[in-house]
Amino acid sequence: MIAARRKRRGCVYFCYAVSTGFSGQRAATELVMNGLTKRGWTCRVLAQPVFDRARGGCGAKLSYLAALGSVWIAATALLFHRGSGHMCVGLGQTRTALVRDLVPLLLARLRLGRERVIVALNGNLFMHWPERSLETRLFRLVLRQAGTVAVVGERQRTRLTGFAVPRLNVEVVVNSCDIEAIPSASVAAKHRRTESSAPVRLLYLSSLIDTKGYPEYLEALEQFAAADELRIDAVLCGRIVASEFSQRFPSAGAAKAWIEARLGTINRSSRVRARWVDGAAGAEKVALLHAAHVFVLPTRYPVEAQPLALLEAMASGCAIVTTAAGEIPTILDEGCARFLSGPSASVLAAALDPLVRDEPARVKLATAAHGRFVTRYQVDRHLDRWETLLAAGSRATSKEAT
Repeated sequence: MIAARRKRRGCVYFCYAVSTGFSGQRAATELVMNGLTKRGWTCRVLAQPVFDRARGGCGAKLSYLAALGSVWIAATALLFHRGSGHMCVGLGQTRTALVRDLVPLLLARLRLGRERVIVALNGNLFMHWPERSLETRLFRLVLRQAGTVAVVGERQRTRLTGFAVPRLNVEVVVNSCDIEAIPSASVAAKHRRTESSAPVRLLYLSSLIDTKGYPEYLEALEQFAAADELRIDAVLCGRIVASEFSQRFPSAGAAKAWIEARLGTINRSSRVRARWVDGAAGAEKVALLHAAHVFVLPTRYPVEAQPLALLEAMASGCAIVTTAAGEIPTILDEGCARFLSGPSASVLAAALDPLVRDEPARVKLATAAHGRFVTRYQVDRHLDRWETLLAAGSRATSKEAT
C-alpha cells in the first residue's frame, strides 16, 4: 500500500484567488492542498490577486494589474523551469476572474498537457448565466483548457453539459471539511440536557450576507422572544461582507446597526438570549459547533453551492435547518435535515419550533446527518477522490506519449 501511494506522488500547482476575507473556494482548495502535502505530494501555490472594488480608482487598478502580471510571470517560471506535474485552478466566476485565470490555464495546457489540468468549480454563479452571455462564452473557452472539470454536485454537472462540456470530462467531487467528526456515541449525549429547563442552543455560522438568511434567523428569534415560552441560547457568528447579492442593507454600517437593534430586542426576553460573534476560526469555531444543538442556514444566496459550514455542522452532531439552494441537496436529504419551504422568518420559526421542543426529534436528525458525513464526506475520502483524479490525468498523458 505504501509503495503504491508513493508511485502516485508528484507535483500539483494550485492556482486560486487569495482575498482578505473568508472564501469558500479558498478554504476548499487549501483543504485539498494541505491534505495532499501530508500525503507526500509537492504542492505549489500560485496566489491570484483579487481586485479591491472598494478602493477603486486608477491606483487600485494599476496595483491589481501589477500583481496579476507578477503571478503570470511566476506561473511561467514554475511551469517551464520546474518540470512536470498537475495544475488545479480554482476558477473565479466573474468576467475579470475568467480572464485572470485563463492565462495560467493556457500556460499549464501548453507545458503539462490538457489531461493534467483540472478546473475546480466551487461557486454556483455559472448556473445563472444566459446561454449567449459574454460570461458563458468566456467560460467555455476557459473550460476547454482543462482535461477535467471538478464540480460539487450533479446539478452543476448537468448544467455543464449544456455548455457543451463532455460529460466524461466532468467529475463530481463533493466537498469535505477539516473538522474531525465527533464520536457517534457523543451525538445523543450533546443533545441531552441536564435539566428540562436548560436552553436549546442555536447557531448560525456563515458570512453575513443578507441573502444567506441571517436577517430571517434574527427575526425568527424575535418571534420566539415575543412568545416567551421556550428557552433558547442563540449565536450569530460571521463577519459582515459587502456583496453584490445583498438585498436589504446598503452598507456594512446599516447591517451592523440593524443586527445590534435586533439583538437588543431579543435580549429583553427573559428566556431567549442571542449574541453576535464577529467571525470564528480554529478552536473557537469548533467549540461553537460542538456546543450547538441546532445549526441554522436559511440561505437563498444566488450563488450558493455547497457550504462548508453545513459539513462542519454534520460532523459536529448538529440538527440542521437549511434550504435546497445550490448543491446543498447533494450532501443532505429530508432524512437528515429540515428544508425550509420559503425564505421568511415565520417559516423558519415554524421549522425550528418542534426541534427546540422535542429532544428525540433533534437527536434523530443530528444522528442521521452525522452518520451521512462519517460514511461519505470525511476528509480522507475526499483526498482519495482527488488522488484518483490526479492519477487518471497521469495515465491519460502517458498513453498520449506512447
